[in-house]
Parts: sequence; structure tokens; C-alpha cells
Amino acid sequence: MRNIILSLAILTLSCTSASRPGSLLDVKSRAMRAGYTADLQVLADAARDARALAADPAIAPLAHYWAGYAFWQRAVNDVNRNVDARQIAVDRDAALAEMDAAIAAREAFAEAHALAAWLHGWLYTADPDHKDAHAGAVRAHLTRARELEPDNPRVLWAYATALQFRDRPASLKIFDELTERADVRKANADPDWGVPEAMMSRAWMHANQPDGDLAIGEQLARRALELRPGWYYIESILIPQIEAKRHPDPEQGEGEGPGSAGGALNDLHRDPPTQVPR
Repeated sequence: MRNIILSLAILTLSCTSASRPGSLLDVKSRAMRAGYTADLQVLADAARDARALAADPAIAPLAHYWAGYAFWQRAVNDVNRNVDARQIAVDRDAALAEMDAAIAAREAFAEAHALAAWLHGWLYTADPDHKDAHAGAVRAHLTRARELEPDNPRVLWAYATALQFRDRPASLKIFDELTERADVRKANADPDWGVPEAMMSRAWMHANQPDGDLAIGEQLARRALELRPGWYYIESILIPQIEAKRHPDPEQGEGEGPGSAGGALNDLHRDPPTQVPR
């Protein structure tokens, strides 16, 4: 089934408009920018170009990672833009296949393990016939990622997202620490996201959980938007949702919005694994 899904994703990419393959840094830049702005076409082009670059063994791990990242961002933005469920599944499963390929090319790749865990967490509810296997994969990938790079922001973000369903105080402590870190940008093809995503995730929690503080949530959302201008999910969904809850219209009620498909697990994973590594 995974091969069929990946073949469908590759066919989708082959039908997209042409773009220059460019360097891996160029692909990374396009994928990240398009992920934040929810440009599905550019994400498809970036995934295709990254897969082409993966033919070079010297850069294959990172090339597969950025292909997977682009597919991942397509999947979450498919949700944001209400794309049909079949396409969401195609992009999500293609993202996981690319993370698997990145790990096969370099097993000690903490960030690929972290995103693989996140994707298995989504599949835990989306693929209920195999939920035990997905729960085991979440635990295994997070354990390995934390062994390799325990202080990596991408690893901590994925771990805190899963941990909130087992030990919420510990999860919030990690998220809050991440929101205070500097947003370090790298002038190479290595991943450099995570801090704005932590702000986004924590803002969603403040907006959607009973003990949240809407004012703090809005502050965090706006800080994340300053770091990543044009972030579609925050600009068009999360901040309007928070504003509607802070200043509800008595005739319309509070705005709910489609949830944090831009990066957090909260709405995507209603019943995630309860056991994750400590």
C-alpha cells in the first residue's frame, strides 16, 4: 500500500509545472517558504526536485528529508485548505516514505526520526487497523531521536507534542522552554525550524484548552508570525480564532476554525498513543 501511495504522489508531481531543480539549499528555502504560505504547487515542485537530488548518495539523507518535509507541509496545508481526504492521505504517506528513505540513507538522523514519529502519530488515528504498529513506531522513533540529539528543537517539538497526552505538565514545560529560544537560521541545507512551531503549538493550546490564556496565546501567535511572515495558518486561521474567542460576537458565537493543522497534533490526533518515552 505504501508503494501505491508513493507512486500516486510521484504521478502527482510529474503533472505539476516545471521548476528548476536548483541546489538543496534552494529546495529547502522553497519548501519552507511554501509550507508557511500554504502554496501547494510550490511544495509539490520542491518535493519533486528534492527527490531528484536524492540520487546523489552524498546528499541523499537531506534530499529525502526535504522531499518528506514538502510532502508533510502539503498534507497539513491540505487540511487547512480543505483538500479532499484522498489527497491528504497521499501526501501524508509520501512524507513518511521519504522520512523512511532518509533514515535508510543515514540511520543516525535525529530530525528524520522526529518527523517520522509525528507522522506515525497522525496515522495512529487515521489508520486505526494498524494503530498498535503506529504507536510502537512513535515510541521507537522518538526514543532514537532523543538518543541522538536530545536538545534539538525539532526533536523536542515532536516529543512534547506526543508527551502532552501522557504527561501534560512535562510537555508544557518543554514547549514553554522552546518558545524562549532564539530562532536560529542556518545558511545551509540543514533543518532550522522548530522554535516558531513551538510558539504556534503553545498558542493553539492557550486558545483551545480549558486552562489556556487567550491573551498569551495571541502574543505567541503574533511572535511566530513575526518570525515567519505570511504564515497562512497563523494569519488566516489561528489569530482570527483567538480574536473571535477574546471578543465573541453574541449573534455568531465563538469562532472555532479547523484547528492547528499547520503543525500541531491537537486536532489531527484526538486519540494518540498514551505511552511515549520519558
